[in-house]
Amino acid sequence: MTDTDRTTAAAADPIHRHLRTREELREGMLDLIRSARGELLVAAPALDASLFSGSELGSAIAHLLTRRSANRVRIVVEDTEHMLATSTRIVELARRLSDMLLIRRLGEVHHGMDEMFMVADRKGCLAQHDVNTIDATLDLGAPRLATPFALRFEELWNAAEPVPGLHSFRL
Repeated sequence: MTDTDRTTAAAADPIHRHLRTREELREGMLDLIRSARGELLVAAPALDASLFSGSELGSAIAHLLTRRSANRVRIVVEDTEHMLATSTRIVELARRLSDMLLIRRLGEVHHGMDEMFMVADRKGCLAQHDVNTIDATLDLGAPRLATPFALRFEELWNAAEPVPGLHSFRL
C-alpha cells in the first residue's frame, strides 16, 4: 500500500492495527504522522532514538510542519536529557521551527509515566500502554478513540515545563 493509499484509506474508513514489532511500530507512527493535517501530539517518558532519530520519521514531521504555517507538533517527554543527546533530528527541527514544533518536559506530578501515545488531529491515535513492550495499537479515522488521548495530552502539556537547553540563546 502506498503512502497516498494509506492516507486516503485513513480518511475514508476507520483503520485499526495491532502493532507487535519494532518495524510495525515505526510504520504505524509514520502512517499516523502522514495522516495528520494540522496537529500532532506526542507524549512519552522518553523519545526512542531508534524511532525518533530516523530520517523518515523526521522528514514526515518536517513535511507536516512545512505544509501549512498553522500546523503544529507538540511533544511532552520526561527524559529531556536523553532526547537532547539522542534525538538529534527532532531537536534540530524544534530549534529550526521553534514556533511550530514545541517540546516540553513532563511535569513532576506526571513523572514515572510508562506509556507513549500520539494523536493526529483528534482523529487518529497510536497507543503503546507500556514502553517496555512493543505491544501497541494504531487507530486512524477514529475520533472516538483519539479524543480521550488528546484530552490526556492537554493535561500533561498544561503541567509541563520548558526544556532547558533546547533553544540556544541568540543575539
